[in-house]
Parts: sequence; structure tokens; C-alpha cells
Amino acid sequence: MSVLRPDQFSGEALTEHIELEDTLSPYVDIKSYELNLEYFEAVVRHAQQLFDALFEEGDPIRIVWHVHGQPVKPTLLFRYIRDKSVRFKTTATSCTFDDEPLWMFTVPVADKSEIRVRPLLESICYQDFYTKSKPRLNGEFTTYPLVQFIHEREGHVLFVYDDRGAYIRGTSPAHLQSLKQKISPSRMPNRT
Repeated sequence: MSVLRPDQFSGEALTEHIELEDTLSPYVDIKSYELNLEYFEAVVRHAQQLFDALFEEGDPIRIVWHVHGQPVKPTLLFRYIRDKSVRFKTTATSCTFDDEPLWMFTVPVADKSEIRVRPLLESICYQDFYTKSKPRLNGEFTTYPLVQFIHEREGHVLFVYDDRGAYIRGTSPAHLQSLKQKISPSRMPNRT
């Protein structure tokens, strides 16, 4: 399966958008900058449920992340992978997108258990809301990476882009339908 740039998921025929939380607000009050921790707990829990539904123990996963800009500074992604030797299996490619360099990094992970999933999903979901108590994927002067998880055998993709939602992508319409059935019906949009 070819890897999509993050901007290519929206409207793609084999993708489905999923809201991670649609009833709570990220802020406690409209006039407040205080974060609603209940909202973020629900978002991370739903992202974890999606990940667990799409990837089982023993499944090989390819993690792909895109970083905009030049020069590329190290991301903090490897702190969420237990097997540190995969750092040496990372491949990097670059292209130009909207007159700006776009770097794509891929790293194979042998098993779901090699990923510290919850902290990684927390760092993705909190990316727009900096808080010292939550993990981060970028340093002070680096662009936030956009992370996708690809099932190496079956080819499906989970792309949690931030606290607002995620995309799943199948390899065919039938495969996408089977993925949607794995996920809790309450998480899937009503398209009838």
C-alpha cells in the first residue's frame, strides 16, 4: 500500500473519518483557557480503542511520520518505541509540498507490544494544547510530526491527526467495510 500524505486522507475513497469526541469541549468554559481533562481523557481513550481494534498483539506495524520544513530536527517519537534498535531501520525521503520540504520517515515495528501506545496517542492528541504534564513529539523549535500506523500484513492505516479525529484507510471497499465493523458502531459516523 502506498503511503498518503496527511492532506490526502480527506475525501479519499478508501478512507473514513472518525470523530474522537463530539460532545465535550477541550476547554472547561467558553471564556476560559483551562483545559477540560475529561475531554482529553475521552479523546485518548477513543484513540486507544481504535488502535486496539485495528492492531492485535503480534501484528507488525510500520510507523510513518511526516514533518514539514527544513532542516529536519529529531522528533521525540523513538521514546515511545521500546526496541531502540529500530532507530537504525528508519528510512527518510523528502519531497516538496506547497513550496516547502515535506519529510517522510518510516520505521518498522515488529509487534504492537513494542509501542508505548497510550503515551504516544496522548502526545498526538495534546499537540495543539501544550501542557508540561503531557508527553510531546516535538522539541521547542520543531514542527509537530503527523503520525500514521500501517498494518504491515493487511495494509490498513490509522491516522490520528490530533484531538479532533482520525482516519482509517482500507485497501479496498470491502476491506474498509470490515475495518468499520471491527470498530465500535458508536465511533463510526452515521451515513444513512
